[in-house]
Amino acid sequence: MISHELGPAAVAALEKRGLNPETAMRLGFYSGRCVYGQDERGQRIIDHVEPDGAGNILVFPIIENDEVVGEKYRGPKKFFFQKPGGKRTFINGDVLDDPSLWDGTNALTIVEGEPDLLTAIDVGFPLSVSVPDGAPNPPTDREAKATEPIDDSKGKFEFMWVNRERLKKIRKFIIAVDNDTNGKYLAEELVRRLGASRCLFVIYPDGCKDLNEVLMNHGPDAARAVLENAKPYPLKGLYSLADYPDRPPIQTYLTGWQTLDELYKPFFPSFTVVTGLPGSGKSTWVSNLFANFARMYGWRAAIFSPEMPVVPQLRDKFRRIITGAEVERLDPEYLRRADAWINDHFYFIDHDVVDDNDDDLTLEWIRERVIDAVMRYGIRVFALDPWNEVEHAKHRGESTTEYINRALRMLRKLAIRYGLAIYIIAHPTKDVADRGKVRTPNGYDIDGSAGWINKPDHLIVVDTDPTRHNVTNIYVRKVRFEGTGVKGRVDMKYIESNSRYVLLDAEDAGRLVTQ
Repeated sequence: MISHELGPAAVAALEKRGLNPETAMRLGFYSGRCVYGQDERGQRIIDHVEPDGAGNILVFPIIENDEVVGEKYRGPKKFFFQKPGGKRTFINGDVLDDPSLWDGTNALTIVEGEPDLLTAIDVGFPLSVSVPDGAPNPPTDREAKATEPIDDSKGKFEFMWVNRERLKKIRKFIIAVDNDTNGKYLAEELVRRLGASRCLFVIYPDGCKDLNEVLMNHGPDAARAVLENAKPYPLKGLYSLADYPDRPPIQTYLTGWQTLDELYKPFFPSFTVVTGLPGSGKSTWVSNLFANFARMYGWRAAIFSPEMPVVPQLRDKFRRIITGAEVERLDPEYLRRADAWINDHFYFIDHDVVDDNDDDLTLEWIRERVIDAVMRYGIRVFALDPWNEVEHAKHRGESTTEYINRALRMLRKLAIRYGLAIYIIAHPTKDVADRGKVRTPNGYDIDGSAGWINKPDHLIVVDTDPTRHNVTNIYVRKVRFEGTGVKGRVDMKYIESNSRYVLLDAEDAGRLVTQ
């Protein structure tokens, strides 16, 4: 381990925050100064940081297996930067391999910054790590495209990706990040990846937003008590209000269709059932919705659609949706760019490439593929299209109703566990046609269980308008949570040439909202 001098300015800065400089030196922290150079335009830039006990830069080495794999720097006025090309991993990350974390004897404490890391260690929690970049900004503009890659292997949560195998072994985590907007978002994303069943949350005294502020304002005993009294995230059973961490209200998102936004407001985690008669366009409508999500937010999606081959059918449908043109009329370069965009935003759970030794296409098998897609590609939405193509394996003595209720509960848990928006497309029974007269289906028309109306957060019915050519009625039949929509209907036009759904002209909208 590299060891350098911790100069007087750094010692004074640490002691001002109630921190022990000896702890900082044990972690390899040292003082440095910036060495400047020039870029190609002659502008003065920082070339590198070199050790200097009299320097005004505090250097935090990122060490893995006793080797420095990166460095983070803190200068005057909270000026942070990192050594280019360094590995984005936890600070003090070698403690991840402590065997006492594997059997649950101790918990790994995750904090947001170096002062909190030193505080945790100083008050008796040496098995602590800091995220390398602080807390990311949560999404604020719902109509803006995502600016951060969702793929953990190269995004803000790369430190989770590179340590994924080590983190799998750890039984308990104390999430002790900042109690502000960014910190709450960081905590939410950490818990989503680690699983609430393994995580504990902390409560800071009033007026303190992080662990180091508790140390400065109330002393080491209070900081130690914050970590010692960490509480498990509620999972099941009976809890008082004090047992629940503070969480932001449900954040809803736009669909890309202004009129529909008044009725249907997607959110995470959520579970939506979409039904409609065969040929009504429900699969294509969901594909349009996913394309809107990708355009507006950068969300990636996984799709299980065994009724339709990925190539060429699904591929060509998405080509038409995203370009708004007939595939045959696209020049090769434009088609190549369209395919690159599809490739970056959509992943397909494909039954055609299952090995002979793999399990049947049960819901459990699909669930595991969805989890793989979350971990590898950072998907946020998933569609199972349609329900009847799944190999439904009932338990011995289990009725169809019991199985469907169990299966829908499993899908809800999957959405909650990984912060997903899940869409299930389910066909209604033939009972919707009475003596040759077809009616608009509802949740009770889906075969097997009233769970189709009881379990989802939203129930959407896609139905062709019998009186107007290429007009589709979109019904929102169920809204579970206040603020996520209202029951009603929106009429949309389907454009056959490009597989797009668009809103009707204002004078022909024919929208009817019914409570």
